[in-house]
Amino acid sequence: MHTNLTQKMTQKDFISNLQKTCHLDRPQCTMLLSALSRLMASAGVEQIPVTLPGLGTFTSHKHPEYIKEDPETGLQTLYPPRITYRMQPEDTSVEHGLLERQLAETARTSAPEVGSFLSALVQMVLASLHRGEEVEVKGIGRFQMINSNQGEIQRIAYTPDEEMKQLVNAPFNIFEPVVIRQK
Repeated sequence: MHTNLTQKMTQKDFISNLQKTCHLDRPQCTMLLSALSRLMASAGVEQIPVTLPGLGTFTSHKHPEYIKEDPETGLQTLYPPRITYRMQPEDTSVEHGLLERQLAETARTSAPEVGSFLSALVQMVLASLHRGEEVEVKGIGRFQMINSNQGEIQRIAYTPDEEMKQLVNAPFNIFEPVVIRQK
């Protein structure tokens, strides 16, 4: 697979465009984006899917702790559990009002403002992707359009950013790999 990306929108430009599209001020857009990130991360910890209507469903998967042995030294190390976070194409059967209500409650703002914000967010991400731009949303992750080798099939690829990875793995951040057996 190869990508067909030419540009990357800056976070400042992203917020500025988002603010114009959803007709909210910059502090409110920034606050809603931060609240959305925290809500998504919290759902990720609990392994509850979150759907951004029109974009996709974000899901998490918990990987259990595991023991890895170094074949050369015989050293066995116990690694803590971890959670991976990913996005799947939108499931149209999902009830979209739930995210709006939860975000409005979390951000202490009105449902119509949240609806406008979410709609603008998804429209901007999709429009940027269709122009060949990579989109990075601070606290959520990076979106890019991926083409197949034949260039016919396109899909949206999502990679969580470091902040999202840390937030969904918060329950395990206190644990470090531990050597459990030495030769």
